[in-house]
Amino acid sequence: MKKRNFIIFITIGAIIFTGGLAACKRGYHHGFDEFDLAAITGRIASRLDLTESQKTELDRLAEEIADQAKAMHAGHAQRRQELADVIRQDSIDRDLVDARIAEKLESMREMADFVAERVIEFHSILTPEQREKVATHIEKRSSGGCRFGMR
Repeated sequence: MKKRNFIIFITIGAIIFTGGLAACKRGYHHGFDEFDLAAITGRIASRLDLTESQKTELDRLAEEIADQAKAMHAGHAQRRQELADVIRQDSIDRDLVDARIAEKLESMREMADFVAERVIEFHSILTPEQREKVATHIEKRSSGGCRFGMR
């Protein structure tokens, strides 16, 4: 039962996080803004019939995740330029490559831990009926069909 709940927590967090990222189509939208965040949280709130206090808490958690994601991507252009400079060199040191990979993995791990904590907080405010709606939605999405499920 604990493993199942953990999978549900991670899935909800992933839905919130990737939903925001999926809303930004390459070439059509530049960045993630408050409108996108409001659309995502509004869709979650309407599907789960959240109360006002639950909506407030969801908005707070989503804002924290969005802020953390923005902070994670803050130095993206600089890191990309550094990578391009390394690639231009005649030879690449294995230690340098390993260090870059370790930095990226650590950043991703920190973000995953952060999102997992927020998903656990979100789960704690849901009623059993709302949890069942989330579980049913997850089951429907995993049954084949459209990759992006019910939009």
